[in-house]
Amino acid sequence: MELKNLILMMAFIGLVSRVWATSGELSIGASYDGWSTNYVAPGQDYGYEAFVPVNLSYDFGDLSFYAQGQFGNGCYINSTNGDYNLTNFSDTVVGGRYSFRSFGLKSIVEISGNLPTGDTSWETKAEYSEPPVNFITDRFEGRGLGFSGFYGLSLPDGRGEYSLGAGYLYSGAFNPNFGISSNTKLGDAVFGAINRVTPISNNENEIMRFSVYETFPTYENGQNVYQLGTNFNLAYNWVNPKALSFEVGGQVYLPSSYYGVTESHNSNGPRVYGTATYAFDDLTLTGRVKYIFQNDYPINDASGLQASNDGGGGLQLGFEPAYRFHMTDSSFLKVSASLDDLWANNDGTSSTGSYTTVNFLFWAVNTEYTWKL
Repeated sequence: MELKNLILMMAFIGLVSRVWATSGELSIGASYDGWSTNYVAPGQDYGYEAFVPVNLSYDFGDLSFYAQGQFGNGCYINSTNGDYNLTNFSDTVVGGRYSFRSFGLKSIVEISGNLPTGDTSWETKAEYSEPPVNFITDRFEGRGLGFSGFYGLSLPDGRGEYSLGAGYLYSGAFNPNFGISSNTKLGDAVFGAINRVTPISNNENEIMRFSVYETFPTYENGQNVYQLGTNFNLAYNWVNPKALSFEVGGQVYLPSSYYGVTESHNSNGPRVYGTATYAFDDLTLTGRVKYIFQNDYPINDASGLQASNDGGGGLQLGFEPAYRFHMTDSSFLKVSASLDDLWANNDGTSSTGSYTTVNFLFWAVNTEYTWKL
């Protein structure tokens, strides 16, 4: 289960970087992504997706509002669990942010809501065909009603500053009506983080981040069925908007629990990642790498948890060029393309019944037109 808390992360990063629009922005995009695999036993999995995202934000000084959603069409091919052609609008995220001073320090409060405008069965139907979500996260979300709240403040320290933040995510009910017969309540989560930002020169910044996520149990018909282990994150980021920027980091999970009992082995292996971007004015080139270590379960364990999700670990390599066209003084068009090659260890089963590594190729083309309001 991948933690979905981008709004909290965006709020915390925003406290440091202050990149929110000074008046307002409206963006409309179009994207296409597809994937194929070398997995041929019992059948090949592949598919494609097309999305039209819409984002609106407006800033009234210290008070900001935003809304975002997307319309999607997807085709998912899986010879074992069935093929699906899906078309629907995703969930809609709306929120607001208020900047003020508390205890004499720069502070921020953000509240956002996930409105259930999406298809709650989409992600479950698509998961048998898609690349593992530990490498490529879901592009469509239909999670039901949910809310999040965040509070952060900045502490000056010499040339730099520390940023402290804490938040709570309420997941609400989630019933995909596919593969799960009972009503499911996803686990809520609490979030805490500390950042250290040090300006260097020429708009360069050094950023160190540490965060912790604690997830509460997921319930089916009131019964505790699963609780994700505590998640620790550490990252180092060098930002140079006119040359080389890079980030390296890692994640570690504590063992999860099933039906209130902590698992005997840790089903989530640690992971490390790195990204590097070089900017040539409006052209940027980005490379990325991610490695997930095998979890603690023996490969022949009867539970099968070694092969589920990212149990066997794997490697991802990606490359993405992007270019921004300045259309008018108040609008621009951004175009990007990407290719990711990933190897998911023990993610498939061979014709003899043994686990096998599955290679995915994932490619995407994205465009986004933005107007300053």
